Amino acid sequence: MDNGTNGSSVDDHPKGYPQLAAFVNSDENFLIARKYGYLRSRVLLYRQDELSVLERDLIALDADDEENRPVALTSRKNDEQTDKDPVYSRKVLIQKIDDKLKEYDNVVSRIQTYVSLKNPSGRNVRSFIDWIQDHKPLTKEESSFLEHKDDFVALSDGQENGWLDGLVEDTLNFWLPDNLMRKIFTSSALSNRTDDQHLRLCSKRRIDLVVRLVLVLITVGLLVGPSAVLFLVSGKSSLKISLILVFTLLFAAALSVCTKAKRHEMLAATAT
Repeated sequence: MDNGTNGSSVDDHPKGYPQLAAFVNSDENFLIARKYGYLRSRVLLYRQDELSVLERDLIALDADDEENRPVALTSRKNDEQTDKDPVYSRKVLIQKIDDKLKEYDNVVSRIQTYVSLKNPSGRNVRSFIDWIQDHKPLTKEESSFLEHKDDFVALSDGQENGWLDGLVEDTLNFWLPDNLMRKIFTSSALSNRTDDQHLRLCSKRRIDLVVRLVLVLITVGLLVGPSAVLFLVSGKSSLKISLILVFTLLFAAALSVCTKAKRHEMLAATAT
């Protein structure tokens, strides 16, 4: 698959921004950027105050017309016909407000877009920063954005169970030999994207299959477990009720942690 690098390895690109861009493009987990939350807040507050000034001007103009030119407040046509001031007329002021509102709405819309983006996982941030610090594609000054990792956002939504994918991948990396891990979970296309032996790009589809298997085992265990335990345990009814409660809580916890289920979906699934 053409990943925007003409099929070449990350290391084939000239050191600097070309190589960094190829690295970021090699895996969607590395699509990390700053949201510049502080600057966006400053712009928002600045535009907001500009509108506040125009709002006060309009209120003051209305108050003045209420006293000296009340007919202007009851008819737009009369207002424009009787207003002799081309600079501070209500028509000009309304146009200024409209223009400024468009700027303000644009800022609000952009901030909403960035606020909706999720924070990247700590695992992906570490991999992103480690690669840049190891390869040093940029000058020290232009690498200073790495100091603001709390301001990072993930531009890719990733898998539904992103943290679980990372946990499974790390566990497989720990237990499986390196050559076996590469053979099973790294396709030839991914291997060709980099010559860096410290950077392993695993197939998301293959990792996802393992994650799904883990989730199936967890689900079966939580659903079948209570019946098996109740069959084997003999005793008071209070003990059996306690066991049912424990398994129900575990199921609800697994549903909350391992999926993106909403609150009402969790309640419905737990109740059934």
